[in-house]
Amino acid sequence: MKNIFYTIIATFISLSIFAQNQVDILRYSQYQVGGTARSIGYGGAVGSLGADFSTLSVNPAGIGMYRKSAVSISPSVYFSNVTAKMGDNKATGFKDNFNLNSYGIVFSSNNKDKTGWKAFQFGVGVNRHNNFNNYIHVTNDNKDNSQMNDYINQAKGQMTGNLNEYSTDLAYYNWLLDTIPGTNDYSSIIENGGVHQELKKTVWGSVNEMTLNLGSSYNDIFYIGGSVGFPFIRYFEESEYSEMDLADTIAGFNRYILDNKLETHGNGVNFKFGIIVRPTGFLRFGLAFHSPTWYSMHDEWSSRMTRYYDDGSESTKANKPGVYDYGLTTPMKLNASMTFTIARFLMLSADADYINYSAGRLDARDYDFFDENAEARDLYKPTVNVRAGAEIRLRPISFRTGLQYYGNAYKDDINNNQRLVASAGIGYRTRSIFFDIGYSYTISKEDYYLYDPNIIDPTELALAANRIVMTMGYKF
Repeated sequence: MKNIFYTIIATFISLSIFAQNQVDILRYSQYQVGGTARSIGYGGAVGSLGADFSTLSVNPAGIGMYRKSAVSISPSVYFSNVTAKMGDNKATGFKDNFNLNSYGIVFSSNNKDKTGWKAFQFGVGVNRHNNFNNYIHVTNDNKDNSQMNDYINQAKGQMTGNLNEYSTDLAYYNWLLDTIPGTNDYSSIIENGGVHQELKKTVWGSVNEMTLNLGSSYNDIFYIGGSVGFPFIRYFEESEYSEMDLADTIAGFNRYILDNKLETHGNGVNFKFGIIVRPTGFLRFGLAFHSPTWYSMHDEWSSRMTRYYDDGSESTKANKPGVYDYGLTTPMKLNASMTFTIARFLMLSADADYINYSAGRLDARDYDFFDENAEARDLYKPTVNVRAGAEIRLRPISFRTGLQYYGNAYKDDINNNQRLVASAGIGYRTRSIFFDIGYSYTISKEDYYLYDPNIIDPTELALAANRIVMTMGYKF
């Protein structure tokens, strides 16, 4: 069974830079609760917290707890370290990013009646759901094989005119692949290894969501809210993969470099509906439904390969840039939450999200994505993501801390992309202004394959990401 999954993984690793497949489903379905500095420091457990702009993207009913109108903005600094370990080789990549993690405004119209529907609120703004910024640097001394072994398998049985223009055709043009006389099979001068391999890969971009929310409350017991979300994706990826004959043992070959670029833009729409019930003054329960997000996607990509010979000469070929428009549907999500307050001094919250990553889908007018969607069902599984937070209130100062756990989306231990987030924060609030600072530290590990996992061992990637968010707000 694992060999079958390895074959699937090999397919999307070799194609992910220039094709639409199950990698896109997972990449754009995953999330991390972000937004304001309060929500960051509080561990993202804001489903039943209310009266914070981040809650609008988790449980829209939280808008019903606003008693005054408020506007806020949350600039953020993000920086990540990715350590790549392969055999005895270890390298670290660093990348930073400045962004606006959240900004928005909520209008509250209070009813003077002491009972019934006391207030109505409308909110509009943007929250960030994912940050793609990282840099991966992998080095490996391979004595056994080369990426060309993967290309040999891909090209097997094909006429030279039918080779893949983004991979095997580039290698064939540069004499890194050659036909075996009398067959449609191929060989390579470096298929027996003896090369130093290096990957430099830079990724940047984000998923942000503009949200329009409407909510109300009844007798300070029942809160209800709904929203229309307009998420937008910006994803950029540039990689430089090379293989070099450092020992000078391969005649006529010095090195080759494969450059890949991918740019993705997406715009989507979704709907959220939530309720919060406060049966007593110290206890709240929340439930929220997030519809699938229906995205309209646009990809642009290109590849170029250059070979350097021992005599100092070189050859190069670049493909015609590719462009493709398609649709992506992410899975729906369910959120359950609870908040417990002790004497208005200590607040404790917990959130749980259910999401089935195997339910994501790709579609297009000219292609049915049957195989890619089937592979998503075979590779991914449902998972539960859990968040917990605590806040100590020493008015006007508050201290916060939190933990987040995002479960593994892969089946059968093929890979493990679970994440753990620890956070802390501090806030200052008066009747009209508020100022918060939040910090989160994310760690995760995942296997990464330079090419076909049946040929090469995995690279162990360890991510450590830091995020600092500052929120400034005014109530009126």
